[in-house]
Amino acid sequence: MRIAICDDETIILDEVSSYIKKYSKLCGKSELEVFPFNSASSLLNSIDNGALFDIFMLDVYIGDEMGTTLAREIRAREIESPIIFLTTSVEHAPQGYETGTLRYLIKPLKPEKFYEAMDVAVEKAEKLGSKFIRLKTENGVENINISNILYTESRSHYQYVNFVSDEQVRSRMTVAELFEELSQYGGFVRGGSAYIINLNKVKSVSTGEVCFNNNTKLFLPRGAHNEIKEAFWLLQYDGQEG
Repeated sequence: MRIAICDDETIILDEVSSYIKKYSKLCGKSELEVFPFNSASSLLNSIDNGALFDIFMLDVYIGDEMGTTLAREIRAREIESPIIFLTTSVEHAPQGYETGTLRYLIKPLKPEKFYEAMDVAVEKAEKLGSKFIRLKTENGVENINISNILYTESRSHYQYVNFVSDEQVRSRMTVAELFEELSQYGGFVRGGSAYIINLNKVKSVSTGEVCFNNNTKLFLPRGAHNEIKEAFWLLQYDGQEG
């Protein structure tokens, strides 16, 4: 499990890293890895270059940058990993909770509060971790967050996986193999013989067309419209019931 810490003070980075190592020993979680960052830009650059983090610990004030702004940038990248804020006050708590902040830890840090927050964050991260699949692509094996997938298209013996970021990767898996992987998470449906659609990212379904939340449009093959529309409305109904 990968934990990113972002604070402009080296002493805080070292202190939090030390707490995580102690927590790891106490709980027998040897798989915890710590990645310190001293600026918001360095953390975002790491994410944009493909780094995956299971938990984020952010200072509210990172030099001239706001940790709440960094949290929004993280969420804007469709990352659901739990966020813990480190702060001297809860002044900015309302802004933090807009991004689904898990906990606020007041400095100076108290071990019992820190370990309690870690328990909750690790539990949530473990549940979210099941939403990643390992996909063989041209760049090797990649960890793919399924919540970032809009749809996949089968073309010329390849599966083209299209993301909310407008990026795309190509895999040698068959459409049946890929659908078997994705279908266990719910919300994925076949669209004809070539497409797999993530209904969780769909805004509307009309005759011959799917419109996603980011306004990407996919033109449906003939005969696929009714099945996809029915699955979409069933998903919406289930969501309202819950």
